[in-house]
Amino acid sequence: MPLSVEPWVLREPTLDVDDLPRTAALLTVANGHLGVRGVLEEQRPPVPDATLLSSVYEHHPHEYPEHAYGYPAHDERLEAVVDACGVDLRVDGEPFDVRTGTLEHHERRLDLRTAVLEREAVWTSPGGSTVEVRTRRWASLVRRELVVASYEVRAPGRARVRLRPVPGCGGPSSDVPAPGLRTDACAHAPGTTWVAQRTVAAGIGVVLATTHGVTASPGAQHRWVEDRHGWALDVELPADGWVRVATHGAYACGRRPVEALLADARTVLAGAHDEATLEAEHRAFLDDVWERADVLVEGDDELQQAVRLAVLHTVQSAARVEGSGLRAKGLTGTGYHGHTFWDAESFVLPVLDHVLPGAAAAHLRWRHATLPAAVERARTLGLPGAAFPWRTISGAECSGYWPAGTAAVHVTADVMDAVSRYVAVTGDDALEREVGVELLVQGARFWLGRGHRTPDGAFHLHGVTGPDEYTAVVDDNTYTNLLVARSLTAAVEATGRWPDEARRLGVDDDERARWAQAAGAVTVPYADDLGVTEQCTGFTQRPVWDFARGPQGWAPFEDHVHYTELYRHQLVKQADLVLALAVVGERFTREQKRRDFAYYEPLTVRDSSLSASAQAVVAAELGHLTLAHAYVRECAFIDLHDLRRETQEGVHVAAMAGTWDALVRGYGGVRLEGGGLRVEPRLPPRLARLRFRVQIDGWRVEVDARRDEVTYRLLTGARVALRHVGDGAQEDVVLTADDPVASRALRPVAEPTPPAQPPGREPRG
Repeated sequence: MPLSVEPWVLREPTLDVDDLPRTAALLTVANGHLGVRGVLEEQRPPVPDATLLSSVYEHHPHEYPEHAYGYPAHDERLEAVVDACGVDLRVDGEPFDVRTGTLEHHERRLDLRTAVLEREAVWTSPGGSTVEVRTRRWASLVRRELVVASYEVRAPGRARVRLRPVPGCGGPSSDVPAPGLRTDACAHAPGTTWVAQRTVAAGIGVVLATTHGVTASPGAQHRWVEDRHGWALDVELPADGWVRVATHGAYACGRRPVEALLADARTVLAGAHDEATLEAEHRAFLDDVWERADVLVEGDDELQQAVRLAVLHTVQSAARVEGSGLRAKGLTGTGYHGHTFWDAESFVLPVLDHVLPGAAAAHLRWRHATLPAAVERARTLGLPGAAFPWRTISGAECSGYWPAGTAAVHVTADVMDAVSRYVAVTGDDALEREVGVELLVQGARFWLGRGHRTPDGAFHLHGVTGPDEYTAVVDDNTYTNLLVARSLTAAVEATGRWPDEARRLGVDDDERARWAQAAGAVTVPYADDLGVTEQCTGFTQRPVWDFARGPQGWAPFEDHVHYTELYRHQLVKQADLVLALAVVGERFTREQKRRDFAYYEPLTVRDSSLSASAQAVVAAELGHLTLAHAYVRECAFIDLHDLRRETQEGVHVAAMAGTWDALVRGYGGVRLEGGGLRVEPRLPPRLARLRFRVQIDGWRVEVDARRDEVTYRLLTGARVALRHVGDGAQEDVVLTADDPVASRALRPVAEPTPPAQPPGREPRG
């Protein structure tokens, strides 16, 4: 179903029941701990996984045709919990069902400013009774356990309606086999409900407690009635009468008794009785987010809406992740089983560092809390330090396919790099001291054990998989090696800043010297005959894939070609060497970047959502502005246009964050250099204006780029010096509280001829 293009609203003007799984993901309201997907309140037709909690998961045993040492014994998967927003509606005894009777009007609106989902429906039952239904819901971005909803029914003529809140509770279900989620207990009373559930194998309990406040028009007679399903509200509506049920739902979860969880949920409800106050604090939170994060785009209305939706989903995936970490799909679906991957550190945190630094810190503290599992995983591999998992919910490794899982050791460097980048952006010395130093130390110890020195003094990492999962178990992946070098240097510097923490962890000068030596000796493979950096040792000597072999269209290669064929060819699933150009760009000259980008672009098929944002950044830096615009759009529309035909499993949060990053780092040319800000703005022909803000170490600067001029404004802070790059020259621009605005001329960029993509794999959007 097409969605309307509006700058601050995602509107679904009509209902397509076949499209409900996709729109359920797009219209999710969430806060990182709690997510309510955009399902219909009546669940007719049913759409699975209406409500998800980041900490409620189940153990599912892995089944291997051939088991081997070190394989994870079980997977972890999010389990959907009872839905606080659900309402069963019956009109004159007939169930409200959009597939029956006549649906005369149906519209849903996700307000991007407020993260509130509203719905309006006009329905005439098969028996001829017409009602109007208006609903509203949001997940508090301030109170992580709380969801707020309302359900209103109006009758143009007389009607008898019955509303049953929380209809998904079917009563205790102690016979549920493992793995699964069972209902241990429930209680329903007029205006209140509580339901206790528990995952059978993992033993994680969750209690939902709700209150249901009723208001009605004059003349509407209503009363609570009990039947075998619990309590329902019976209402006799006069002509033009209405009834509204306001629901507050609180979720408490953990490995504690039901009584303790119920007490916590009720405590949340006791402090959340005033809906106006709740919405005001929720709105204030988002107002502050938009002050930091909004990107104004002029010249591409679709992209303007898409980047704001992308920011909202990024924030909703992260705002209240304390104790659980960022999920690849947020809480918009159970794709990837609800796991956390390296996406969080490499694609989402670079955005959160600027727009929601508290959430970035919470994720890093969660990684630190999982250190015991990472240390244990390293011991299983026979290595020192900590090996962070490829995919996880609790911190334990869940990947059952080691060539693209355990071998993808760059995840440990990604975590380390996220620590040092966060501290550089925010100046949060407390986090570095409390958790960052230990993360860096344990990571550095892992690299010294995982890598080795050859007689010529070079430091190598053999048997690894980089970001490109079509080139697995290789030697000296460039992206991995450069991230390792930077992370080892970060460990040396952090232990120097915090000597007491270093001593507590047993770090001495000899160990720090070994880290520094390894960082300086890391191998970067290079093809002298071609003048390009190799993705890994020997990559350019492999046969190039014959694209006449298929697959045709946008079907992923891995669904049609055996991995043994993929692994031996020059065929790149997603940006890998190009990701290194984007992330560790200081290690390459611009001319080297041009040669590398031209070489790898025709090999990259983008069978991953993690590719387009990095390609956009590098393309923009190299002056391929039209190509970069196409990649930005692909990144922005991957879920809005369902380009991969999998949005029903949840949105791609890394691509959502990557949209902001591609605009800010790509067209904005924003880079951190030596703790300062470097800006090289350039606009593609289609865009007339790009305005965004970045925040570093307490000060905030607005960059407002138009076709012929860029204006810098100091919004917070006393003084900042930034480096403006344009027309081949660099200039330091100083902004102060007394003189906060400076403008510089911009000239159009002469675009070089861009490299071609693989046949049929041009950017979409």
